[in-house]
Amino acid sequence: MDAGADSGVLYYNLGNASFKQKRLGEAIYFWEKARQKLPRDRDVQENLALANLMLVDRIEVATDPLPVRLLDDAVHLLTAEQESWIILVLFAAANGLLAMHFLVRNSRASFAGLAGGLSAVFLLLLSGSSLCWKIYEKKHLREGIVLEQMAEIRSGPGTENMTVFTVHEGSKVRIRGEASGWIQVSLPNGWTGWLGKNSLRVL
Repeated sequence: MDAGADSGVLYYNLGNASFKQKRLGEAIYFWEKARQKLPRDRDVQENLALANLMLVDRIEVATDPLPVRLLDDAVHLLTAEQESWIILVLFAAANGLLAMHFLVRNSRASFAGLAGGLSAVFLLLLSGSSLCWKIYEKKHLREGIVLEQMAEIRSGPGTENMTVFTVHEGSKVRIRGEASGWIQVSLPNGWTGWLGKNSLRVL
C-alpha cells in the first residue's frame, strides 16, 4: 500500500478506527476512499463487504449483464494516476517505434517498428478512453455516504417539504444536484429526493 496524507493506507486505517468506534457511516466512507486509491486491495474489499452486510438499507437492484460488469472491472482496475503514467509510457513507445519504422532501412526491423507502434497506439487509445471515463465519473457521477443513523429524504430542498422516504447510516447515494445547503440524491432503485448537506459526506 502507498503512504502519504492522501493515500489508501491512511483512509483504510481511518476506516478501521471508525468501525471500532461503531461509526459505520464514516467507516464505509473512508474504506470507499481507500478503494479509490487501492482498487485491487483485498483487505479494503473485504472490509467493505463486511460493512455492507451491516447496512439497514439493502436495496435490491437488477445485476448488470456480464459484459458490462467485466468492462466496469477493467476500467477500474487501475487508478487515474496509474493510468496517466501508462499513457505517458505508451505515448513515448508509440513515437519511438513509429520513428524506427520510418528511419530504419532494414525491412524486418521497419515492420517490427510499425507493428509495435500501431499496437502502442491502440493501447494508448484504450487507456486514454478509460482515463477520460474516470475523469467524467469524478466530475459528473458523484456519490456520497450517509452519516446519520437515520436521515429523512424530502421532496424538495427544505424542511417545509414532506418526507418521501428515509435512509440509514452507511447507505451510498448518487448526487444529482445541490441547492441552499441541500443535496439532491438518488438510490440505486431510482428513488430521488433531497437530503441535508450535513447528513452525508461526498466521496
